[in-house]
Amino acid sequence: MTILKRLLKRPFSLADLLGLAAHNIAKPPLPPKMYEAAAGMVGKRAVSLLDYWREGFSVQLGEVAAQPTWRLQRSKLLKLVLAENGWCDVFACTNGIETPDAWAHLVADLDYFKAFPKDTWKSVLLQRYVAALLSAACLIEVGHKVYALTKLKEIELKLHSEYYREILKLDFSINQMVVTLIDEKQDDQALRLADAKDEVINPLIADQYKLLALIAEQIANSEIDLSSVKSKMDAFDARKRELAEAFLQASDAANGELADEHGNGGR
Repeated sequence: MTILKRLLKRPFSLADLLGLAAHNIAKPPLPPKMYEAAAGMVGKRAVSLLDYWREGFSVQLGEVAAQPTWRLQRSKLLKLVLAENGWCDVFACTNGIETPDAWAHLVADLDYFKAFPKDTWKSVLLQRYVAALLSAACLIEVGHKVYALTKLKEIELKLHSEYYREILKLDFSINQMVVTLIDEKQDDQALRLADAKDEVINPLIADQYKLLALIAEQIANSEIDLSSVKSKMDAFDARKRELAEAFLQASDAANGELADEHGNGGR
């Protein structure tokens, strides 16, 4: 029946999808050490991270099954993969970032994080990463089995992740510089850098997010228009180089002014 539904592109029931993913639900596909660690992560409700994931993954399959057509089910599955990959991208881009303050703006309004103090958010993000890693892998496997996912679609998903990480790294790195300046009691420089980011970098980031949303739309519902997307990326890269030069000049000027102030004060 599963093969027939796939060939005829008929929608799948929740029971169908749960059956297809049953082996992964029973034994989540994680490396042994990560599997043991996740099994030992038990929350306030005495629910392990793996059982928490099982609950969430079953809900996701229900969201896919709720779509009335095969094509809409496929689109929903891809959107869920994009969302889960996004958490993997956020986690990857926090490596080397010393404090959650550099990325807190992405999670501060989410109940999943608000339930915990900020100084534990890195651990919370690790748990969300493990759940995302599992969901993305298991959804993709279901997609290959019944929703005609191809290697090309996986390449498109990878392109989305790479571009998202490029945006996140730019955002986080400057935020970390601001936090470091504040920690070093260089408040004036921190303020100048934060203002420069608001005026120069954040508008670029906002435009990049618009392109990222377009890429996600095309992945979920058609295919990426590579020539169009590449031309937009190239334009952003050129703009980024120009802004980086202006940003550095503004920063150097601000540092020069600060040095003059200190020098005059010393006389």
